[in-house]
Amino acid sequence: MISVKKALSSVLNNFNWEKAKEMPLLDSLGHVLGKDIFAPDKLPRFDNSAMDGCVIRSQDTKRGKRVLLKIVSSIFSGDDINGLLIKRRETAQIATGAPIPKGTNAVVAMENANVKDGFIEIDKKISKGTNIRKAGEDVKVGKIVARHGDLITPGLIGFLSSLGITSVKVFAPPEVGLIATGSELACAYGRIGKFQIRDSNTSSLVALLKSAGINPVFVKRFPDKKNTLCKFLKNLKTHSNIIILAGGVSVGEHDYVKQELEKFGVKRLFWKVSQKPGKPLYAAIRNGTIFFGLPGNPAAVITCFYLYVLPVINKCMHKLSIHLPKTFAILENDVKTDECRTVFLRARYKNGRVKLLKGQGSHMLLSFSKANSLFMANPGKHYKKGKKVQIFLL
Repeated sequence: MISVKKALSSVLNNFNWEKAKEMPLLDSLGHVLGKDIFAPDKLPRFDNSAMDGCVIRSQDTKRGKRVLLKIVSSIFSGDDINGLLIKRRETAQIATGAPIPKGTNAVVAMENANVKDGFIEIDKKISKGTNIRKAGEDVKVGKIVARHGDLITPGLIGFLSSLGITSVKVFAPPEVGLIATGSELACAYGRIGKFQIRDSNTSSLVALLKSAGINPVFVKRFPDKKNTLCKFLKNLKTHSNIIILAGGVSVGEHDYVKQELEKFGVKRLFWKVSQKPGKPLYAAIRNGTIFFGLPGNPAAVITCFYLYVLPVINKCMHKLSIHLPKTFAILENDVKTDECRTVFLRARYKNGRVKLLKGQGSHMLLSFSKANSLFMANPGKHYKKGKKVQIFLL
């Protein structure tokens, strides 16, 4: 049996996979860029008005005395101003974002201009460039606007769209297969026998994978029966970088997953971790694929996914932070832990305080449905109410 730290190091150090692929920009949220992006266009694309007002020739106001300018046009965003020329002592009303016409070089804010009978009155000097957004002042053509390794955020998607970019090269998510084992399992959405249980593990894992940006390449369920799993893996046509198995890794008479995987030819990394829930966790590799054998109890499945599977997925995708985010909180319960194992307790975090939830058994899912954090309690430690502790945010 190994420690949590050694188990995590083992899976991260023994599995390396990297692949960049082109992806539609609007599907790329949360991914990491696989190459630098150079601006194909300038921003703004043309000189435009920074506000609603009147566009003028600044030289008409150079004396700083009262001047009347004739309104000869109105210009709105999207208007084609080719052929429009504003002459001496003329002006045009202009909307925010509208293009600046030939002959002009400043915009007077509407509140600073008196409009009457088709003229505007200005009684002060207006400097060249006033209230004009210059073409290329934000981004010039050819400038690096996003770099290899940058996380794609909503802001970056909007910015790249403004440059006309429709697809990006990202670090692709790994291909993940999912297998639930157990003769007692029934489909969560179908008929169920008197002594069967609904398969919540598959539902939880599919949801967890989707939250990580992954749709599993296959989802299967097998009874506890010798040779079934090994035969399936040998005949599997779909390649997976990661295969997650839920159940069948403990010491029961019908827990066949370990021996079936090893019959298939995997190299064991470890079996059993000094933690609760999730002690029987199993990990192995074969031909560049990593196998996670998660204990079948529902809370153990979710806990082990967050602690071990998710960091491996995030590493593949070059996320800047591969682990669950952490924060500090004031403990609202006394906690006395297992003398030998690290314990992960489901908790509710709010306003800088964390409360441990009732129902911490590894078979209990209700508490996970309400949890938004995990508290890691070290072996043999006593944590008193009011103590400042570190928690993982889910």
